[in-house]
Order: sequence, then structure tokens, then C-alpha cells
Amino acid sequence: MSTSGTVGQTVITVQNLIDHGARRAGKLAEELTNEQVQAAKDSLYYLLSNLANRGIQYWCIDKVVYGMTPNHYIYSLPVGTVDVLNSNFRTVTQVTTGGYSTTGNGSYAFDGQYTNICQCTNNTSSIGINNGSGNNLYIATVGILPAITGSVNISIQSSTDGTTWVTEYTPGLVTWTSGVWLYYDIDPSASTPYWRILQTAGTNMAVYQVVFGTAPYEIPLARLNRDDYVNLPNKNFLSNRPLQYWFDRTIPQPEMYLWPTPNTYAPQVVAWCHRQIQDVGALSGEIEIPQRWYLAIQNMLAHQMAMELPNVAQDRITYCETQAEKYWSQAEQEERDKSPIYFAPNISVYTR
Repeated sequence: MSTSGTVGQTVITVQNLIDHGARRAGKLAEELTNEQVQAAKDSLYYLLSNLANRGIQYWCIDKVVYGMTPNHYIYSLPVGTVDVLNSNFRTVTQVTTGGYSTTGNGSYAFDGQYTNICQCTNNTSSIGINNGSGNNLYIATVGILPAITGSVNISIQSSTDGTTWVTEYTPGLVTWTSGVWLYYDIDPSASTPYWRILQTAGTNMAVYQVVFGTAPYEIPLARLNRDDYVNLPNKNFLSNRPLQYWFDRTIPQPEMYLWPTPNTYAPQVVAWCHRQIQDVGALSGEIEIPQRWYLAIQNMLAHQMAMELPNVAQDRITYCETQAEKYWSQAEQEERDKSPIYFAPNISVYTR
């Protein structure tokens, strides 16, 4: 039997979804005006945004790592964050052996002072560690505390000999903000004696501190509700380890309020966040959903379009709604965490 030999390679564009939506609503795609196409695009955005109200989209869970800043307890989460599913306090072992910079004073980047600045003099410089031939390091995370504000393009690289370099992670062009940590987890990483941050473009690097971290150790943070957080007698109590957080679902960005307030630069908070599906882009682009969801989204869009397009019969609108709910139910029932669940009842209050 002759088959395509491919899986998941068929491209369904935004335009395809709108065209099929029109047909399911009883209209020809060619009848749509520019205004109606834009309205259908907006409707697609609305329904994708609304999916966050109907459960967790498992392809929309991101890990965010925050470096702590002394006396700072409010941390803004990325735009579009719906909820924090898990949050851990993390410490790492910082490697400082053989710290260097090809331009600027490399020792400042590893002195643990957080005040001295390693200022590179060109935008092709590198900051790294040389642990000596044969002394391999498994670097799990790389942190940068910028001393400048500007756009910087870097690559994180490793080497077995200090000459031939392999790129382990490329953040791309990122806006640095002075005094605000940037952390990049390298997964999978490599065991090599030489590591570096290589700049390839942008504003010349200047850093207060660089962290090449090994052996990350994480402890879960407890979540507070608003009442418990508000009732804390001393919200600015200082400690080198926050224990709890309150998730404030504010706009335009939700925030985490840590307690106690961190008093050191060293630790990190790792948050696993449920976010919105990406915005609808160009008509020639795709939407950020897995293949198994296409029929549900297609029918939901057809229902939305049927309610807005002129002269669509009520029975057609009702039919589109029925199909939308049918395929949504199928997609929702499949979209779940299929790992085992264990229940451990605590009956100690009855047996003491």
C-alpha cells in the first residue's frame, strides 16, 4: 500500500481554518470580505484565549527561572501566564575555577561581590571558565547578572579542548536589564572542562556576575492564598531562603510575592507556568495547537463565524454549535496527564 510516509507534516494555515469555517457556516470562502476575514481572525484569537478557562493545555507549560535580588520580593511572570502549576526554591554550586574574559576584567564576573563590573570592549567577546584539560564539568544552568541595559545576542558553548566549541544553547537576541538576572537551563547539557558565553552581536556585554552552575538542588515552595498573605504580620521579613509565595493574577503581568523576602543574590526560583496559546499571526501562518486539536478548533471557529456572518440560518448556527461541543469534548477528554495517581488518606486523627 502506498502512503505518504509522513506524520504531522500537513500545514493548516489560519486562512485554511477561516475558509473551512465559512463553508461550515453555509457560506463560500470567496464571499468573505476583508472585514469578515479580520473578524474571523479575531474570533479565532478569542476562542484560543478562552481555552485557558477550560483546563490546562499541556503544550503550553513553560519553565521560568528567576534569580533572586536582595530585598526584592515581587517578581513579574511572563505576559500571558495563566497560573503557576509548580514552584521550587533552587540552589546550585557555582563554578569559578579558571574564570576569564577575552576583554575586560574577567575576575570581576566570578568574585561573588555583585558590585564590580566586567566590561567587554567589543561585541564578539566571551566570558567563561577553564577548568583544565580532563576536569569535566556538567553545567546545568548558566546565569548572567547584567550591568547594562540593551539588546545582546549570545551563545552558550562548551569545549573538550578549549579550541573547538559546540553551541549548547542559543537564547538569541535578548534585552538585558541592568541588575535583573537571566538564567538559562542547559538540557541536555555536556560534561566538558571548558565553557563560555560568546557574544555574537548587540551592545557590548557588561556583567556584575556570571554563574556556571552544577548540582542544582530544588525544594518545593508552598502556595499562599491572598488572605493568608495579607495576614502575614511582617511581609518584609528577610531570609536567605523564601518558603512560600502568593500568586497575584493581576494585569498586564501576574506576579509572584515571595515570603520571606530574599536577602541574597545566590538562589533561584523555578516556576512551571501554564500560559496562553500564542497569538494568531498572519493568515499564511499556523496556530499553536497540536494536530489532535484541529477538528475541535475548526468547528469552534465555524460556530463563532456562523453567529457573525449575515443571513446564516438559526438551524445552521445550532448545528455548528453542536459540532463544536462534540469535538471539543473529544479533545478535552484526551488532553490529560496519564501518569498514575496515588491517594494516601491520613486517618491519624482517628487512630491516635
